[in-house]
Amino acid sequence: MNTHKRHLMSWVTGRSFGLDLPESGAATVVVERTEDAARLAESGLLGPKTVVYTPEEGAPGEALEGASTTRIAYRGSFVEPGSEVQLGDAFFLQIQAYSIAGFLALLGPTAVRVSDQEDVEAFLADADAALEQGVWSDVMTNPAVQLADVVVLGGHAPLDGPRLRLYVGRDHQMRLSPLGAALGMAGDALPDAGELRLGAERLPGSRSSVAAVRERPWLGRYHAVLRALQAARARGHDDAQVSGFGVRFDGDLPLGPDAPDLRDALAPVLLRSGETFLVHVPATGADFQTDGDTVRELERALVTPEAAAEQALRFVERFTAPAEPVGV
Repeated sequence: MNTHKRHLMSWVTGRSFGLDLPESGAATVVVERTEDAARLAESGLLGPKTVVYTPEEGAPGEALEGASTTRIAYRGSFVEPGSEVQLGDAFFLQIQAYSIAGFLALLGPTAVRVSDQEDVEAFLADADAALEQGVWSDVMTNPAVQLADVVVLGGHAPLDGPRLRLYVGRDHQMRLSPLGAALGMAGDALPDAGELRLGAERLPGSRSSVAAVRERPWLGRYHAVLRALQAARARGHDDAQVSGFGVRFDGDLPLGPDAPDLRDALAPVLLRSGETFLVHVPATGADFQTDGDTVRELERALVTPEAAAEQALRFVERFTAPAEPVGV
């Protein structure tokens, strides 16, 4: 994956995708008005390792040039559902709302946003169906799709924050993401990171939506599984089942939201596609193919309440070292 794609995916989702937090400035910034990029540069929020996306019209300004920041011009909107962002002559990113994305023909890279109550309800309904029945959204397991702002939807993204990504809207307000709380005006200094973590992102819709997400502590695992299924589909495994979501490969093991592996977003994800068994390691994004006996042994370790994380890691090390990575 090239560096620019990592920056784009990281800004959309709040995940790092291997990017390091820069010593100065934010890793990725999107501004709606070009003049705000110059203000951010003057305040130190655009550093040498920052990639900043600015509207195609308008000059970057001397302060932006002096920051040695990588500037990428865009056309369109990163925010509005139904819109499209054009980067250069050949790359287009669709922006779609969660509740309608499943009814559309997705023609390429797509960011799916949860931006209102209907989207929240659709997301939770899909997550519940996956947990209880092992039924998966075709859109969300598509390798070309990225779900935006995963933290507010229960996802695991520990580096999400203003050092990873920033958005500056047409009102000149800085936010973590387009739906996030205002952090100040472009050019202001950011408060301490600890203060920013609280309330930097917010879930659209009613208070009951926030409660519904919090009542599902297994959503971190669900997000990890979506990424595992995307990786499997990219390698031709379109029908994969996932341990803990409607099925166990060892039929004697329990199912349900209280199972230990359902509470650990970083535990290995175990998949079966026909006679092929796959393992996805969320912490690194690595994917491996192995045999059924090994997967079932790892499954028992993950589901047994007294099995510690280090026990599971020993199993991973045991079979990933000699195994061939899935795909080319």
